[in-house]
Amino acid sequence: MQDRTKIRLRFDKVALRFVADLQRALHDAVPEGHTVLITIGAPIRQSVKTAALLAVKTLGRLSRRVGRWELAETIHENRIRVRLVDAGSSTTANVAGFVHNPDNDAGAILDAAESELRARARKV
Repeated sequence: MQDRTKIRLRFDKVALRFVADLQRALHDAVPEGHTVLITIGAPIRQSVKTAALLAVKTLGRLSRRVGRWELAETIHENRIRVRLVDAGSSTTANVAGFVHNPDNDAGAILDAAESELRARARKV
């Protein structure tokens, strides 16, 4: 597993818009107490089209499956991972996106985010 201190996230204009677009598209579909975690490697290619198609695929999964699941997709040459997790609390964000450098391990990012959500839920 990759050392978490080496994970580099991106906060440029394209990354922030990509995450915001997905948050708007998925917000109402995420079951209460759950969080959709999304990773995508930078640079994001065709960000608007990628976000739209990813939202459709994720909404399809959300409508069919309850409980933890994971999706790995390549959309417009972007490697993407999506994971639905039980956040343990309705006060957590229901969609969290992480844009990372291409050499980072998306699984490690998802694992770290899920671990943090569970730790915060235990404190509530």
